[in-house]
Amino acid sequence: MRKVVLISFLLVMLMAVANATTFHGDEQRTGNFSASSEILPILAWKTELTGLVGASPVYSNGHVYVTNWYGWGSWSPGLYSLNADTGEMEWRNDRITGASSVAVYGDTVIVGNLSGHLHYVNATTGTIEKSVLLESSPSWWGIASSPLIYNGSVYVTTFSNGTLWSLDLSGNVRWRFTTGGEIAHYASPSAYNGRIFFAGNESGSNALFAVDESRNLVWKFPVEGKITNTPSVGYGKVFVATDKRLYAVNLDGSEAWNVTFNGTMSTAAIAYGKIYVGSSEGKLYCFNATTGEKLWEFTANGKIDSSPAVAGNVVYFATNTPQGTIYAVNADTGQLLWCYRLIPPSGSYYNIMSSPFIANDRLYIGSDSGFVYCFNVSGSLTYDVSLIPGKFDVDINGKTYSVSRATAMGALYAAQQHAEVFFEITLDDSWYDEQTGTGLFISSIMGLGTKQVDGNWIYWSIWNESKELISVSADAYQISGCETIYYCYGDGSSLDTCSVLLVINSEVKPAGISSLTVSDGRRGGNATAWVNVTSAENDWYVVVVSGVNSRGEAIAGISTFRLNAGEELRVPVLIHIPQLADTGRYDLYAGVYRFSEYPRNPIHVYGSVSCEVS
Repeated sequence: MRKVVLISFLLVMLMAVANATTFHGDEQRTGNFSASSEILPILAWKTELTGLVGASPVYSNGHVYVTNWYGWGSWSPGLYSLNADTGEMEWRNDRITGASSVAVYGDTVIVGNLSGHLHYVNATTGTIEKSVLLESSPSWWGIASSPLIYNGSVYVTTFSNGTLWSLDLSGNVRWRFTTGGEIAHYASPSAYNGRIFFAGNESGSNALFAVDESRNLVWKFPVEGKITNTPSVGYGKVFVATDKRLYAVNLDGSEAWNVTFNGTMSTAAIAYGKIYVGSSEGKLYCFNATTGEKLWEFTANGKIDSSPAVAGNVVYFATNTPQGTIYAVNADTGQLLWCYRLIPPSGSYYNIMSSPFIANDRLYIGSDSGFVYCFNVSGSLTYDVSLIPGKFDVDINGKTYSVSRATAMGALYAAQQHAEVFFEITLDDSWYDEQTGTGLFISSIMGLGTKQVDGNWIYWSIWNESKELISVSADAYQISGCETIYYCYGDGSSLDTCSVLLVINSEVKPAGISSLTVSDGRRGGNATAWVNVTSAENDWYVVVVSGVNSRGEAIAGISTFRLNAGEELRVPVLIHIPQLADTGRYDLYAGVYRFSEYPRNPIHVYGSVSCEVS
């Protein structure tokens, strides 16, 4: 009987370890996930935890586990369990807070705390079952390292003295390996082939350490600068970044290659013979994993602390800037497929330190907005756009084509410039007719192009207000007044079969502004604005350029002019700056009115652009 109980216990533990989930997806920290299709900027749900969600969500068995910390004003600290399908909060343990991403095995969640404790938490109830104090000098971070489950043991690092801890699955300390000096707060261990890899610091000499499961030092690899991220393991190498270089270290501890690099806590993702890693200068880099050759780089809108996640030949990551942005780029070329911008209210900051976690065709990520976001592979996006007279240019295969803005294609490009979501558009000009000046078709949107699935062709079809299939090209279908245009990614049989649907509510304006430039000015003088206006009708118009500074002080200018139908005019507007006006930046907008309706009903508003007053 005793043997049966023991064998049953061991089987449970082995199954639990086999099903363990952790930061960056696996014990090697590869960030290499799977998905049946591209994750899109379509929210399945978002749930507010309050505070700052700097930790990375981790999915396990239908649940998402994540902590928050240090919020603005009133906030609710805790380790949260969310329903992965709905985002509904299942429980919160308010004794746990911080930036440690959890490790989950079976019915136990293991996570670090600001207090310096490592907690073992019941995954069903949120009850703390065991707490172990590991970090004796927690400062502002506590244990921000993300625990690792490997071969029946738990591994985690503490930053104040560069220590790797090994514990059993019940929370008992097995051993510790101390290097003595401070290491990066968020650096975490990884494991492969019976070895544990972690950052260490011996009296200011920083190194990547490899130890076996019995605490024996296998090797240490000296590095230039301080290790900033978590080692990731793949293709027979360990990849690790410092604030000065990016290293690839062979599994025997010898150097494979290194390059100059401004590392952050962004941990390299490993896939397709390449590695993908973010930097402090706001670039995502792709290197050949074997040679270290830089294959491409993508410039984002700021520092990248987020650790990239790879699935289905797409790389996902985010930026640690006040307007935190989630990006999806092609893994082969670095081409932007889409981005999702978080737009904070004035005085707030929506930085993203959290890293994406992909499971069950969904992507989960946290933000300093206090929310956890869940993105899906299917669904719909709705846009309200204003279309103005005139044309815009598109470039295809080195050729430039002029397209009417008041078309189905014009509506798509207007939606592309939405403040929150930007998406890639690729066009096909193989059917272009020089005589009609039309014939541009949609090749892909957000990286979704024509493909065959289960014998059926999947592609982008276009439907009109009456939900009838449009039989001409997107640039040939004219829109007048108000009309809803549908872009459907499916088999083209009906809107009901779309996996992805773009709903674009369009309104064509009788006149509009296509560009605005403003010079700087001085107090007691003027600034000059140039406003490009187009019209679909013969009429007199008024353009007003006005705006305020951060204290609400305004400056403005006005011009009156006449346009004929189809005409475009570059209108000068003189903006008077009072002698007592405040110096600094003013954010200016341009509005166009019918002369007969001024100042009641602006037709179109454009902006903003900045004007510096000295």
